[in-house]
Amino acid sequence: MKEITQPKNSGDLWDWFNLSYASFLVMPRVLMHEMPIEWQDKMAALLHEYDETFDTSSVVNSVSMVGRDSDGKLTKLPEYILNYRHPDREEIERLKTK
Repeated sequence: MKEITQPKNSGDLWDWFNLSYASFLVMPRVLMHEMPIEWQDKMAALLHEYDETFDTSSVVNSVSMVGRDSDGKLTKLPEYILNYRHPDREEIERLKTK
């Protein structure tokens, strides 16, 4: 298995999350649609690239990750999806489609 090298706690994306303990980024669709078309196209391209890299269907649906299941209960997620500080590389590799 190929080891992924990711700088620990560094880079623009890490900086963007700042000191929060957030495991997810949630953005309101209505506000995203208010952004310029060029921005929307870039965001869509990045989201397509993300979906082409990981098959998260067994873990979480990318579009409805913040929501409830068919019984109305909050969606439960595996620890390796939530723990960004100590990612389980083996479980993450299993999600990769490429």
